[in-house]
Amino acid sequence: MDRRRRAKKHDSDRISSLPDEILCQMLSLLPIKDAVQTSALSTRWRYLFAAMPSLTLDFCYPGRRKEFKRFVDRLFDSPNRVENLERFRVSGLSLKNDSTRLYRWIDDALDRGVKEIVIQCNFKELLLLPVPLFNCESLVTLDLDVCVRMGFPSDVCLPNLTTLNLRNLNICGDPTNFCLSNLKTLNLWDIKLLDDVSIIEELISACPVLEKLDMELVEWPGDTDELNIHSPSLKELILDVGEVGDGDGDGDEDSNRVVEINTPQLVLFKYVGLIDEGLRLCIKNSMVHATITPPV
Repeated sequence: MDRRRRAKKHDSDRISSLPDEILCQMLSLLPIKDAVQTSALSTRWRYLFAAMPSLTLDFCYPGRRKEFKRFVDRLFDSPNRVENLERFRVSGLSLKNDSTRLYRWIDDALDRGVKEIVIQCNFKELLLLPVPLFNCESLVTLDLDVCVRMGFPSDVCLPNLTTLNLRNLNICGDPTNFCLSNLKTLNLWDIKLLDDVSIIEELISACPVLEKLDMELVEWPGDTDELNIHSPSLKELILDVGEVGDGDGDGDEDSNRVVEINTPQLVLFKYVGLIDEGLRLCIKNSMVHATITPPV
């Protein structure tokens, strides 16, 4: 009988015998609070949560949000805290005082050598994300979807970034000095340019190995009539340049706009949107395939 109990106990704890790497991957699939609670199972599990490669914080669902935020604060500050991160994702924050807390969490993730950051939040005020976020050597993927006015710092240097996704942003502020030497994929979706199109032109020009650009400008400044897309390496371009704004969010249907595309290596061009009488596309290359698809 004792032998059967010992055999049953051994069979029920086979998971604990798996390597740390596999167990940490399993924990990263759980809600963060459940993952931390596994530390109470046994000494084998006590500190495994601290080595999780992925941390996902989802505030989209109703519940005890304040308590959860304080829990995350303690998680980063505790002695047995998360030590290294591959991926850090936050969604659902929207309150004004949440932004300060978010900045602190981003700094904590950067201190742990994070490679992928995804922020999907809806703030109401001007968002100035922490400067270290835009000067981080470990970042490989950066995805910002924050539904707000956002400014860049004067210098953006992300030497190992390969993918940059910017969504639902009203980009404002002075020109920025970009350095994105390894960026290959740039997605700019639902973007409003409030001050100057040059910030987008500079962003594209600062990517010497860029291969794919998907850009949807829903509005650009009313005093601008020309947009230049220049990239010697670009191979695929999907474009929708939207309308010219007058500063109040209303488009100017009578404006004359020129989009100049200088991309000698381009093999695929797709325009998704309406081409009105005031818009002219000037394409300087010998591409293989081009299509124009009106919006549904």
